Amino acid sequence: MPVNGQGNKKWKDVLYLASLFHDIGKFRQRGKMSEELRSAIKKEYNYEIKTASSGLAHQFVGAYIYKNSKLPYREDVSTIISKHHDNLQNLVSEYEILTKIVSIADRISSNERTDYSAPEDEKIKYMKSIISRVSLANRQKEDYYRPLSRFSLAESVKQPGEFTGTPEEHYEKLWKEFEPLLKDSDLENLWKENPEGVYERLYYLLKEYTSTVPSAFYYSEPDISLFSHASSTAAIAVALYAQLGDKLFEKQNDRFVYASSELSRIEDLVRRLQNNQNVPASDDPELFGVIKGDISGIQDFIYKTSIKNGLKKLRARSFFIAYLAEIIAKYIVRKEGLYNSNILYCGGGHFYLLVPASTIDRLGEYQNEIDKKIYNAFGLDLSVLLGGIKINFSRLLNFDVHDELARLLEQKKNKKFATVVDLEMFLPEDFSGPRCPYCGRRMDQVGSDEYECEFCESFVEVGYNLANSKYLTIKYLTIEPIPEITRKPRDVFDVFRSFGFELKFDNEPNKLAYAIEKSHEGTYDPMSAMYPIKMASYVSRKYIGKDDKPIVADLETIADESKGVKRWAILRGDVDNLGSIFKSLSGTFGQNVKSAPISYVATLSSELEIFFSVVLERFVREEYENCNVIYSGGDDFMILGPWNELPLLADTIRKKFFEFSKNDELSISMAIAIAPSKKYPVYKLGTIAGELLDEKAKSYKRNGKEKAALYFLRGCMGWEEFDKAKELKDKLQELIEKYDVTKNLLHVLDVFANRPKERLKIWRLYYYVGRLMERKDAETKKAIKDFFDSILVNYNQLYPKLDIVVRWVHDETRKVEREEEEQEEISLANH
Repeated sequence: MPVNGQGNKKWKDVLYLASLFHDIGKFRQRGKMSEELRSAIKKEYNYEIKTASSGLAHQFVGAYIYKNSKLPYREDVSTIISKHHDNLQNLVSEYEILTKIVSIADRISSNERTDYSAPEDEKIKYMKSIISRVSLANRQKEDYYRPLSRFSLAESVKQPGEFTGTPEEHYEKLWKEFEPLLKDSDLENLWKENPEGVYERLYYLLKEYTSTVPSAFYYSEPDISLFSHASSTAAIAVALYAQLGDKLFEKQNDRFVYASSELSRIEDLVRRLQNNQNVPASDDPELFGVIKGDISGIQDFIYKTSIKNGLKKLRARSFFIAYLAEIIAKYIVRKEGLYNSNILYCGGGHFYLLVPASTIDRLGEYQNEIDKKIYNAFGLDLSVLLGGIKINFSRLLNFDVHDELARLLEQKKNKKFATVVDLEMFLPEDFSGPRCPYCGRRMDQVGSDEYECEFCESFVEVGYNLANSKYLTIKYLTIEPIPEITRKPRDVFDVFRSFGFELKFDNEPNKLAYAIEKSHEGTYDPMSAMYPIKMASYVSRKYIGKDDKPIVADLETIADESKGVKRWAILRGDVDNLGSIFKSLSGTFGQNVKSAPISYVATLSSELEIFFSVVLERFVREEYENCNVIYSGGDDFMILGPWNELPLLADTIRKKFFEFSKNDELSISMAIAIAPSKKYPVYKLGTIAGELLDEKAKSYKRNGKEKAALYFLRGCMGWEEFDKAKELKDKLQELIEKYDVTKNLLHVLDVFANRPKERLKIWRLYYYVGRLMERKDAETKKAIKDFFDSILVNYNQLYPKLDIVVRWVHDETRKVEREEEEQEEISLANH
């Protein structure tokens, strides 16, 4: 399969790094630059600064920073950074060609910037949050800003008056944390041994330290992060370079005539498009491509597993799906000679790639290769579909591609595995021996009458490592894949190897590894790893026996932590209307852009990512230590814990999400399913929780509202109803536990609550309350009266969620387990 641009690998690496770091000087400029540093930069770039109208501009600061780091190609990259705002025409060197490409890509990526005319002293030097501004109703929202911090330590958004200290102090503090990573002497040796790994480390270090830094605020709205702008600039530059190819370096009379002509033409074209001038289609060629990848069959795959070690397998399968999308995206990018920045988005079993147009011509080959590998590993259980389109500069500027790609993939769903199935019909298959009921492989005998599937059991190893290892390393193997269809993968690691990547868990720090174990604050040490893994990974640990080390709590231990009924449960949830949220970006910023450009989509995706993969795990660890985050990332999550803690955790997630986004139009629907027994299969309850989420919580309508709800104990509550239900639950529980009121009260209330269509004779309830208050002291009488006053609405109607409240108190105040009765009751509670 052809590979783009391999003939000039060095220049492409230089271009990538120069694009990625072209604006790093802005970060340094906004802190407290010493006079010594200013003098050193002026001395280094004396001539350039004198001839430039901008003085000590960010490009000179950035070039100096890069040149005095330990990063690759210091002389080459710093030269390009220093000149990327120069008006180059007749190109006479490779440096000028690459500089021109960076300049064009920078201009395209900057298309998101909008005019910003506030007086200089009133300009906010923090990044405006996109998640707080999106509106499904096209409403104008208040502006909130993201505090400057490392990405993994992201805080809730704030308004200008809520910040303490000066912006310069915050920039300086963040820069002082970042700068040593650029001067790390280990980078030089690591780059010689593993250049791909170092480029990935640099990408993630920038993501960690510049995702809350605005790309611009002097002349533009500060609503795009420096990282999003840098990454999209790099993606555009590399794709353009790969599409134009080696012809860029052809000389005529010691000048690069083709490069000068073609790049000047493109620069003029982009300028005309940005000025809304009419451009004939013939003048706007399709030089770029966008690929969307989609994994289908995810839910069935995740929950298609045995009871034994179910929790480990469930966590491992969720991890596998997250990284399968990542590895396939990397596989295509790597084969095409591209970089991490060309992966525009990867999450939730989907990915988007920005590629040269020529890659789209090879998309069928990639689909066939992926089909063979996935079919060989999973049969028809999982599939990965690729859809791709070529786009011109006009569409790149506006990035109106999502609907077309979605339609393209929808059309392909009926043709999955067409070529592979034809081939498979002629391959011999050994059907002897017992077969695995989950994957169809032949099982191995491990006991006198016990059989085990090596492939399915390999997920247990992954699940164990996710709970007990500190780091994950993804090693790049040879670019050539292992033989196509000669054998089925023996284990889950073989699947990744077939795409040219080796996944390894370890406990030793590695600067090219991903951190699994995070600190109490939810972050990691960037000198020991390059970034956190893609999903939250907190597990509850308990000290059991005489061992000094805590072990991962099993289902029985988690259930025993419950109050009342000793059961574990599963909480599942996801963001409501996510597709509409992304589509609303064009309406939110519609006054300035035609649709949702690359950097807006990337910035919103990043804000969602940080909440679900970092913030959520942080407060679960701090406030709900008995709970296990099975997965959380993208826009959804699944958490296992003591049943009585999960409704409180659900409410905390809802409130924390609002604190994080400050957007009352964004909501999360959730559902809780309670295990009917301690040893109930995790995968079965996970499936039930998913069904309850989709069929109950997401369908709950009331008073003109829909979704934004919790399903729990056979009923739904909108989040606006939850606080009232919790208040009544606490009052009722207090009557029983503090004031020693008979538990027969629960039975009486249950009878009334479950007859909503009958004409209630409220006098009977008043009569019962009167009898209940007899021979009680004044304080108890007051508590009883207060509770009953609270559950009566409109004089003769009961509070509509009383049935949930009663069941909640009943199960939390239960002292003795009656196994069979409880199993029946809790099973009913889930439906």
